[in-house]
Amino acid sequence: MTLKPINKVNVSEQVFLQLRKAIAEGEWKPGDKIPSENELAVSFGVSRMTVRQSLQKLIALGLIETRLGDGSYIRVLVAGDSLNALMPTMYLNKGSLLNVIEFREMIETESAGLAAKRSTKEQLMELKDIYKKMISNKSNIKKFAMDDLAFHCKIGEMTENELIIKTYALLDDVLEAAMYDGIIKMGTEYAEQYHQFIIDSIEEHDELKAREYMKKHLEKNREYYN
Repeated sequence: MTLKPINKVNVSEQVFLQLRKAIAEGEWKPGDKIPSENELAVSFGVSRMTVRQSLQKLIALGLIETRLGDGSYIRVLVAGDSLNALMPTMYLNKGSLLNVIEFREMIETESAGLAAKRSTKEQLMELKDIYKKMISNKSNIKKFAMDDLAFHCKIGEMTENELIIKTYALLDDVLEAAMYDGIIKMGTEYAEQYHQFIIDSIEEHDELKAREYMKKHLEKNREYYN
């Protein structure tokens, strides 16, 4: 792991964000023992107290656990452990990924219908732009997954339902991890096809078709985890 010197502004938060990123990106894997407080303090160029505060945040999120007299270790997570934690794909087991798909089937199917009913021309243009970006990035699975998430978040925004919008924001990292895993298994072609169907249905303000295509899109994801 490459640690960067910390600017003396919100020092504890910066340390926390770097540590969380290392976990999210898999630099530290489930079961790994992380460096001691002293080692981290030296690497970051901060005090042990600052490191300790950051580690306590990670513990509160359920990302690490401290074993008395032995140090701190990366926890194996499931989707329900912490909605605010960054949870990379490797942390999500088959059951957790199915939980994500079930959640998406319930929320996103209806969101597509609401988007078809309520979306503006400007929002539709933004959705189309995201789709074009997806297609241009299909050779890069990571970027494609991020664009895929942006596409679905935009549909959530188009519902004009604040609770749905905030739920997407809260689950951002979990959804991105699940989408990344799905694209690795399925490739990009299926996503490309159904995203276009969904765009067309929303543009036509056809709520029934928008729900139908979103449902079929997500059902295809489920096939790879049953």
